[in-house]
Amino acid sequence: MLTAYERYLLACYLANAASGLRRRDPETAALAGWAADRENRIALGAGRRRRRLTPDYDRVSKEQFRDLRETLQAERPARAPRRDRTGQRLLRLSQTAGLTRTDAAILELLLRCQTHPVFEGLVEDVFVGPSRWHDLNIRGRALALMLGRSPGAVARRFGRDRPLVRTGLVSVEDDGEVKAIDRLNRLAFAPGEAGPDVNRLLFDAAPPGELDWPDFDHVAGDRDHVEKLLKGALDGGAEGVNILLYGPPGTGKTEFCKTVAGRLGVTLYCVGEADGDGDEPSRQERLQELRLAQRLLSQDRGALILFDEMEDLLDGGEPGFDLLGGRFARRGRGGSSRVFMHRLLERAPTPTLWAMNNARRVGPAVLRRMMFAFELRPPTSRVRTRVWTRQLERHGIEAKPEEVRALAVEFEATPGVAAGATAAARLAGGGVETVRRGVRSLSRVLGCERPPQGPPERFDPALIRADTDPAALAGRLARAGGRRFSLCLQGPPGTGKSAYARYLAERLGLEVLQKRTSDLLSKWVGETEQQIADAFAEARDAGAFLVFDEADSLLADRRFAERSWEVSQVNEMLTWMESHPLPFACTTNFGDHLDPATLRRFTFKVALDYLAPEQAEAAFRAYFDMEPPACLRELAALTPGDFAVVRRKAEIMGLLDDPAALAEMLRQECDAKPGRPQVMGFRA
Repeated sequence: MLTAYERYLLACYLANAASGLRRRDPETAALAGWAADRENRIALGAGRRRRRLTPDYDRVSKEQFRDLRETLQAERPARAPRRDRTGQRLLRLSQTAGLTRTDAAILELLLRCQTHPVFEGLVEDVFVGPSRWHDLNIRGRALALMLGRSPGAVARRFGRDRPLVRTGLVSVEDDGEVKAIDRLNRLAFAPGEAGPDVNRLLFDAAPPGELDWPDFDHVAGDRDHVEKLLKGALDGGAEGVNILLYGPPGTGKTEFCKTVAGRLGVTLYCVGEADGDGDEPSRQERLQELRLAQRLLSQDRGALILFDEMEDLLDGGEPGFDLLGGRFARRGRGGSSRVFMHRLLERAPTPTLWAMNNARRVGPAVLRRMMFAFELRPPTSRVRTRVWTRQLERHGIEAKPEEVRALAVEFEATPGVAAGATAAARLAGGGVETVRRGVRSLSRVLGCERPPQGPPERFDPALIRADTDPAALAGRLARAGGRRFSLCLQGPPGTGKSAYARYLAERLGLEVLQKRTSDLLSKWVGETEQQIADAFAEARDAGAFLVFDEADSLLADRRFAERSWEVSQVNEMLTWMESHPLPFACTTNFGDHLDPATLRRFTFKVALDYLAPEQAEAAFRAYFDMEPPACLRELAALTPGDFAVVRRKAEIMGLLDDPAALAEMLRQECDAKPGRPQVMGFRA
């Protein structure tokens, strides 16, 4: 069923086509047949008018041609009726996008053909054939004939610098076929209650964020700077405001954009997340929508644009198309794609937030056109505690405060992981343990399970044997309040190096950011150095106590290096060690393997050793709650770690009340240490 305005448009298209055709043109017979068809006549609203129109598809006589023109001209109303809802929306869109009258007419014809079968049928029945260009094509005649304009005037409107193409409203395929962006179909299909705001019809406004502003306290400096930058850009209408947000999946990049938009009281439009039908968009469709959003929102001081998954633009879909100039992009023809992207960034009239996981995939030419690059890192345990509390409450899962804190400490889970794990627990009808099971399953693939961040349960600095009193050192550092120092803890395994570093951080009131060598070493050249720099930056931004375990792999003696990267990664460590403004510690089992230049970089160098006899006896009392046997003094290579291992073993074997068995297990731990003689076979 056509509206009165659609019947008017259809009559105009038919009359224009009849006026522009010649009698012997192949389209003329097809047009005569289409106009003579009873269903088409009824759709046109002229079912009662009988003229000598016959569906003769082979030839049209002079008389029939004259009658065809007269009939179609007569059926065009003298005055246009009031625009229907789609027409009104198109008018507002044309005014906002700065389209000419010809542009607006082209766009309306394209949209009507895409959304209404009568218009689509007219084009297919009259202007499609084996000897003609398919559908609406700038090399064909359909557009010009139906609009009553010359082919040249129509073709010129599809130049790359003309509004229809520049805004992304229309795409021109390689074969010349033109098509309105699929998203434009929303103007025709959106219900009347959707409102008159064309921007909200065409683009998806993001819902309110689920995170609060304090949930980004671990990046407070950059967070606050981005808010001020966006506010200034919106107030002043500045161009070229592009902000890059990057970080591992689930760290809250999209949620931050929603949260900052809420604080500024503006609308965040998510661009390029789905095509007009709600399906997965192509890369070209995402770019078209971005260009359109930039144009239509250019005068809106209350709008921000979010382009998520910026990585999509790295692959052009054809050889040599290198849009962002990334280090993994393919090389090939020309540089026009790069120029296009550069101009898109430089001239962006609406502040745009670009989100991606790995910013190193983007070339420097694009990065330098960003006003700010904001890295979203995994939140601190304090922030994670707030996130876990909110998610558990949202899903109706009861948890004690200590259980919530345990989740935050045990798992370095991002807000996205916390939301998924709690939602799954609610569906399964479980509690906190179900949540823990879910997040542990994800941690295996995401790497978000954390080693213990506090000192061990039975940790006592008195049980550490070192050349510096560890308890006194921790006390002095805590009282002094000094935050810029470094610590090298070296000694045999199990002597308490990592435990003491965590104890010291606790005394200083700092969270621990622990990095193992396996977290930092990479097979890619330059990647290890970058991850070392990232570790220092993460600790600085979070205000955390940075601990490098097994640091001898990162600070190996350069005199024995065989490859250039072995030298460069040591250089990177030394550079950051000198400039880091917060405490950090390195632990190593092989202090003599460290590069000589590292020693002067450490403020404190503490050598740990095996327990003295009286310390071993104190450890026996602490771990087993009984007096030690006399033979314990004979064991010269005991560490606090040995007592922890033996206690776990004795619990399993039911020997916690047998001092002789405990002493024997401790002896076995000593004998198993490298460099000590081991007894083969059975003991008598």
